[in-house]
Amino acid sequence: MLCRMHLAPFASSSLASRLGTVRTLWPHAETIFTELQQEMEKAREFMSSFEQLLSNHAAMAVEHSPSSSVSLGHSSGDGFSVCQDVKNFAPEQLSVKVVGRKVVLVGQKETQNVDEKGSFSYKYEVLKREWDVPEEVDAEALTCSLSKDGQLLIEAPKLALPAAPERSVPIQVSSAAPLTGPASENGATKAQV
Repeated sequence: MLCRMHLAPFASSSLASRLGTVRTLWPHAETIFTELQQEMEKAREFMSSFEQLLSNHAAMAVEHSPSSSVSLGHSSGDGFSVCQDVKNFAPEQLSVKVVGRKVVLVGQKETQNVDEKGSFSYKYEVLKREWDVPEEVDAEALTCSLSKDGQLLIEAPKLALPAAPERSVPIQVSSAAPLTGPASENGATKAQV
């Protein structure tokens, strides 16, 4: 590790007075540190301008990105319901899939532009959203509808539980002595069959 003393000009030593003019391989320390400080200042300015550019770009992206309004309905009669704003996508650019107990919405859009100077720009947008489908919802009966104002509504009804038919439960008679349980400890008597 070199310090300022190592970078001091050779002419200041007592040996230099005896040898005369001597050139060293080391530049003056002030020159090195001044250049380093200037480079650091340039780097700070660059980072500051880059940070400002990113913040401006993020603000523009928020303004131009599709807003996502999501509302989930899980009340007793509603089942599953999601509303997603997809007005920047055409219906053929959207796909909705059920994967296990998840609903996956994917939108993909490609845009190519050529201006009057012949410059070419290509833009590829992807929208991907996933929602968990509750266990009490029938994922097989999932439906999607797209409104004219670009709202995609994904709905699924609750599972219809089949009515349990009435049945008789047989009583089995065993020859073993009844087990003592909490009821017999409390003074209740059991009849043996």
